[in-house]
Amino acid sequence: MTFKIFIINLDRSVERYQSALAQLAKWPGLPIERVSAADGRVMSDAEIAHYYSLRLNQQRYHKLLKAGEKGCFISHIRCWQRIVEQQLDFALILEDDFLVNGDLAALLQDVAKLPAGWQLLKLAMPNKQQKIIAAEPAGQFKRVFFAKNPVSTVAQLVSADGARQLLAAAVPFYRPVDVALQHTWELGIRAEAMWPLIFKPDLSFESNINTKSTEVVNRRIFYWQRLRFLLCNVWNNIKLYGVVKAFTASKWPNPTGRTHLSK
Repeated sequence: MTFKIFIINLDRSVERYQSALAQLAKWPGLPIERVSAADGRVMSDAEIAHYYSLRLNQQRYHKLLKAGEKGCFISHIRCWQRIVEQQLDFALILEDDFLVNGDLAALLQDVAKLPAGWQLLKLAMPNKQQKIIAAEPAGQFKRVFFAKNPVSTVAQLVSADGARQLLAAAVPFYRPVDVALQHTWELGIRAEAMWPLIFKPDLSFESNINTKSTEVVNRRIFYWQRLRFLLCNVWNNIKLYGVVKAFTASKWPNPTGRTHLSK
């Protein structure tokens, strides 16, 4: 099994990268690679348009994406591209504002032993605990399936197959990357998680994505998309897990401590 740990980091954010390395210092020898984050504030319109669709953003999402949101999505695309180009089996993709509270080495060992076929494994969750619809043993961890894929892309594992599928289905993008990855039925992927979740955002850093601004929100699109997501998500769960499991999912307390949304 060949894998890498990609840390997404803006060139100007030296302190954040050093903090990220310090979090991983407990496990020397890990194959870490820094990925220069796309800075949507300085990229040209032509560079951004290579990945992003303004037309789809206006038609299908309730507000225009900020420069930081565009840069964040492009940064994840760069990671998916590296997985394919470097012929990796999988990669741990980390944004540079993470904390780790658990045995990362054991997690990576257990992931390497998973049966082929997985595509995306979430490793962190925002402050709203999501219900777990099913679970399978995976060494010291459990491979779990959420009734609703959590937002936050601070830490997740992507396989080679997952990277290829995401590059084919998620580009051009028109909504934030964490929102896009919730729509798994549209992307043709199956999102799962490794439990317990050992990562969470480091809230001591100010977000590089969200900035204070007056946003114009299209309420019609907002409410329609929320309803559509609810219905599609329920139907997707029924197809994958059956009616009983789809409506009897339950919340599990995370043994490593509650996580929090940072973006």
